[in-house]
Amino acid sequence: MFSNHFYKDIPSCWFFAAGLVVGIQLALLLSSWPPSEALILALPLALSLLRRKHWTLLGLLSGYTWLLLFLAWRMELAPSWQDTQAGVLIKGDILATSTSAGGRGTIQMRVLTCQRETGEPCQLAAKAAAPIRLNWYSAEPLPRPGEQWQLEARIRPLRSLKNEQVPSFTGNQLARGLVGRGYVGRSADIQKLQDARGLPAWRTQLLESQQAADLHPQGQRFLLALALGEGQALNHQDWQTLQKTGTVHLWVISGLHLGMLAGLLLWLARRLEFPWTAALVLSLLVAWGYAHLAGWGVATQRAAIMLAMGALILSGWRQLSPWTVFSLALIAVLVLNPLLVLTRGFWLSFGAVALLMFSLRGLRQAPAWKNLIRVQWVITLGLTPLLLWQSAHFSIWAPLVNLVAVPLVGLLLLPLSFASLLVSLLGGSWLAEFTSWLFAGTHLALTWVANLPALQIQQPTYLWIGLLGLLPPGFPGRWLAPLGLFLAFLPLPTAFPSLEDETWQVRVLDVGQGTAVLVESQGEQLLYDTGRSFPSGWAPVVNAIEPWLTAQGLNKIVISHDDIDHSGGLLPLLQRWPVETIIMSRPLAPNKPTQAQGQLCYAGQQWQLGALEILALWPPRPVDRRVEDEDSCVLLVRGEEHSLLLTGDAGTPEEAFFSQALPSLLKGQTLTLLQTGHHGSQTSTGNPLLEATRPQWALHTSGWRNAYGHPHASVVQRLYQHQVRQRDTGHHGSLHIQLEPGQEPQVSSWRQQNQPLWNWISHKPN
Repeated sequence: MFSNHFYKDIPSCWFFAAGLVVGIQLALLLSSWPPSEALILALPLALSLLRRKHWTLLGLLSGYTWLLLFLAWRMELAPSWQDTQAGVLIKGDILATSTSAGGRGTIQMRVLTCQRETGEPCQLAAKAAAPIRLNWYSAEPLPRPGEQWQLEARIRPLRSLKNEQVPSFTGNQLARGLVGRGYVGRSADIQKLQDARGLPAWRTQLLESQQAADLHPQGQRFLLALALGEGQALNHQDWQTLQKTGTVHLWVISGLHLGMLAGLLLWLARRLEFPWTAALVLSLLVAWGYAHLAGWGVATQRAAIMLAMGALILSGWRQLSPWTVFSLALIAVLVLNPLLVLTRGFWLSFGAVALLMFSLRGLRQAPAWKNLIRVQWVITLGLTPLLLWQSAHFSIWAPLVNLVAVPLVGLLLLPLSFASLLVSLLGGSWLAEFTSWLFAGTHLALTWVANLPALQIQQPTYLWIGLLGLLPPGFPGRWLAPLGLFLAFLPLPTAFPSLEDETWQVRVLDVGQGTAVLVESQGEQLLYDTGRSFPSGWAPVVNAIEPWLTAQGLNKIVISHDDIDHSGGLLPLLQRWPVETIIMSRPLAPNKPTQAQGQLCYAGQQWQLGALEILALWPPRPVDRRVEDEDSCVLLVRGEEHSLLLTGDAGTPEEAFFSQALPSLLKGQTLTLLQTGHHGSQTSTGNPLLEATRPQWALHTSGWRNAYGHPHASVVQRLYQHQVRQRDTGHHGSLHIQLEPGQEPQVSSWRQQNQPLWNWISHKPN
């Protein structure tokens, strides 16, 4: 039988590795730390399992325990609450630097010492060096990697925006080795203590020489990304193109690049009649040197370990089977950093190798072009469900593109990139110029493919049936694979919401210090405000709202006023999804990249959203200038029994006017939900409004530890006196409210549903 033969081929260390992964995942599901006594009992239990050779259970216990110990140690290095209350003086080594599209600099620093203004040592880096990320606002140029600096900085704990079905940024940063964040101010006292030396200095020299060379602009970006791992050289449009063509893996230094480089050197060494062991060691050392030259990031470290294990197979030492080496690589990576299971690259890299080993085993020898087609078929079919699970982009063109791109990059562009670096060290730039033009042509071809119409996977569940195609010929049920693939792309039947369904939902998204409220009824959606955006082009609302939107986009977007914390995310949303109508207090600017219809918001205007009536209460007339706080578009959303008041940044004077009409508009009922004005500022949510509406719930759209003190203590107290229950996105994360006639509002928050073990890192005591 195939199954018996398959399990016979798998070594015991594979079962230990599988248990290790499961144990780590189980530990990550915990919402509170287990008692220390439980961890003490783990050692004798592990010895008992080892003696009885229960490899899977031993791996599970080891993974569970090791994750808790590793995470506790990583969080022990993090800054305490006291470290974040004032400036600190830190000394450390610069690990990496980057500059965003908006020109803001960022450094990653390994902090060696940290001292508070009082002279006391910080909790940060008290027991070991602690890597942190700092935004650079100083007028001085960015430091260079490898240098040692002393800086005045403000430190902040790691913390991410908390939205449902959005991966945790905090966990991802911990997995990448960071334990804190912060910034260096414009007037900070900074001092360079030591110049860069060794490999970092050499890398910086190569990078600056390539940046100064007269190369093709587009080709230069891709050359730096491939040759030196300088991913920040690629702009947002470049990454979009790579995602749409499924070629991101070709420009992020990974096992593919290290393997290609090692294979090329091994072939060359054998052609020169080097001894097998010497050629193998040489190729491995050069590949590891390239990994360090490319920045030695998390993905590169993982790839280097897997390459070393692969070299064990080729060495012939103890005749290790591929599954044994795969298991050892998996164990080694997770022992070094068990938090890597939180990263997409971990699952994609190990998943790809496992798929290839499982699906291509026992196949007869074939020409190289046939093997390449087989590999692309297996990778595309096997990793697509994993890509969708990890919220990654799926490209229908990826298999065809990679058939050309993989050999092009591996056999031509990668060797040329290395040769360009060597020539530049000798003072020449002619080869880099030629190579940059090749990269520019590659980019042009990828852009053309990215603009082609693409099929979308409509029903991902059926992909699991398609995975049967990876099984060996003759395996029962394999013939169902094409059916599963066909059904996956089959459009979903049109769902016509019931016109009698009066249930509606409100989602208050966590976009930091800003407002974004999504209202849904009978399949229609309205977004009130879009939060802020940043100079890099990133807007928190895009990630926060993505789980709740389809390709059809939004029916309506309402922009209350022009402050960036309310309107900043509009352009990124328009670039991502179609929008039918944009409602504002002023005419829509003609240069907006959208086909949406513009409508004015002023008192008396009405709209329909499913079963809901949308009534505009303010401003009294359209505005022909910049829309300020006092001109905010105020909406009353009214259902059969429940209601929602969206007030933007309207202040108490404006509230005094429009609240006069609210008792009659509410038909004698109490207001169900009130979005407090100006994020809970003391200039809003006055007594006249509260007396006119008698709200049941107040929702504060404020950022965690914001500089304005929102929601203000006086507003919180006033609402308390009116017996209004309150929720704050800065504290509770995103909010979800389900409103059904005849039922009390069902209010839930991210904090209720999610309590990862690292959640308290933002409140760490000294």
